[in-house]
Amino acid sequence: MSDKQVIAVAGATGAQGGGAARAILADPESGFTVRALTRNPDSPAAKELAELGAEVVRADFCDEPSVREAFGGAYGAFLVTNFWAHGSAAKETQEIEVLVRIAKAAGLRHVVWSTLEDPRELLPLEDERMPVLQDKCNVPHFDAKGEANELFRQAGVPTTFLNTTFFFQGFLSMMGPKRAEGGVLTLTLPLEDGKLLAGVDVDDIGRTARAILENGERFIGHTVSLAATT
Repeated sequence: MSDKQVIAVAGATGAQGGGAARAILADPESGFTVRALTRNPDSPAAKELAELGAEVVRADFCDEPSVREAFGGAYGAFLVTNFWAHGSAAKETQEIEVLVRIAKAAGLRHVVWSTLEDPRELLPLEDERMPVLQDKCNVPHFDAKGEANELFRQAGVPTTFLNTTFFFQGFLSMMGPKRAEGGVLTLTLPLEDGKLLAGVDVDDIGRTARAILENGERFIGHTVSLAATT
C-alpha cells in the first residue's frame, strides 16, 4: 500500500484539474498521489489518468454523497468549478457550497482553490459603467468564484487561493485562428493599444498547485496569483 497522501483533484478530466493531476503524478518525489474526480470515469481522459497512476472516482458536485465519498481519507484537494458548463453564477455558487461543506466535514488539511478576483470589489453594481448580469454580477464567471473565497474562510477550511486567468490553450479551441474566405488564417484578438493579455498555461497551474501543496502550511490563508502576458 502506498504511503503517499491523497490529493482529491476536482475536474480532473478538464483543463485545470487535468493540469494539476498530471503535475502531481509526474513527480514521484512529491509525496502525493492523485484521486481524480470526474463525472464520467469511463471517458478517454479518465482512462488516461488511470494509466498514469491516478485513482479515478465518480463525483458530481450536485450529488453530495459522491463528493463525500471522493474526499474520504484525503489529505487535501485541488478544487475548481466550471462556470461554462452551465453559464449560471447561482448554480456555480451552489456547487462551491457543496465543496466547502464536504471539505470541512472531511477534515481536509489543505485545499488549493482555483479562483478569480471579484470585479465588484473595484466596480460596485451601482456603477452604471457596467451592466448588472444574472441579478447581482458584473462578470458572472469571475464574481461567483471571487465571492466564494469567503465561504472557505468562514468554514475554516485551510485554503490557498490560487488566482488564475485566461488559458493559452484557448488559442487552440474557442479562440483559435479562423480561416477567411480567401484561405488566410486570422487570429482576432481585439486589444486597446498598449494593453496586454494576461494568460497562463494549464500545466503551469498544475505545477503551481503541486508546489503549494508541497509547501504545506506556508501558503494556507494566502492568495497566489499566476499569470503571464502576451
